[in-house]
Amino acid sequence: MSVPAACRAADAVFARATFGRYAAMGRAVAIGVLDLLFPHRCPACDALSAGGPGFCPRCAAALVPVPATACPICGAPQGGDGPAFPCPECRSEPPPFAAAASAWLFGGPLAEALGRFKAGRVPEFPTIAAPSLAAVARGVLATGDPAARRGVLAVAVPPDPGRLARRGFDPGTLVAAATARRLDLPFRAGLLVSAPRPRPQRTLSRAERRRALAGVFSAAPWAPRVLAGRTVLLLDDVRTTGSTTAACAALLRRTGAAVVRVATLALVE
Repeated sequence: MSVPAACRAADAVFARATFGRYAAMGRAVAIGVLDLLFPHRCPACDALSAGGPGFCPRCAAALVPVPATACPICGAPQGGDGPAFPCPECRSEPPPFAAAASAWLFGGPLAEALGRFKAGRVPEFPTIAAPSLAAVARGVLATGDPAARRGVLAVAVPPDPGRLARRGFDPGTLVAAATARRLDLPFRAGLLVSAPRPRPQRTLSRAERRRALAGVFSAAPWAPRVLAGRTVLLLDDVRTTGSTTAACAALLRRTGAAVVRVATLALVE
């Protein structure tokens, strides 16, 4: 390369680097201006939140994490501070998933924020929820075979069609998609489909809940090709009895998934 050509190449590299620095500065300034004009508000109480989207300090302090001592299979909280062992239900009848965990106990500011999100009043909630749900997902994925962690596919619990029609969007799918992006995992919407779901189920036994959900969920025709031999991360916003996630996990296994692991944002005790 001649000296003039080398100089031109060096000038081009310098110009690109300089442009990149100024572009980054411009983005930072633009974000700062937007934060001043449209400050982030707490999804639970509408107070100003500090440092970007999220709960205000008062509501953040009121969030209750799921106790560290929990069943290592289903994630149900256990009393005491000692080591966690599989709960009696998981010992007597192992669930169709390898592990499940939740970030927070349902209630307080989290319940308020979820209610407002489902009413269409907090569209940024998936961005707020994704860090907590992603942290839980990393935990349940870390318990498996390291080789199986490669090629993990993220899937959401499918919405009830009646609720989807009323709202026009599915909160669980939006939270799951935002979490998959944060984890840098592929996300497949529409892989599972739900018929109208019976409710409520909290008063039913595990066997009764299983019978009530029989045939409610189905897999898309293309699902076996996508699921074959994969580890699936099943995501949802709220876990109540666990029957819905268990039914979806069982269907994923029957359709070809090698392993299913479950992560949810909130757990109803």
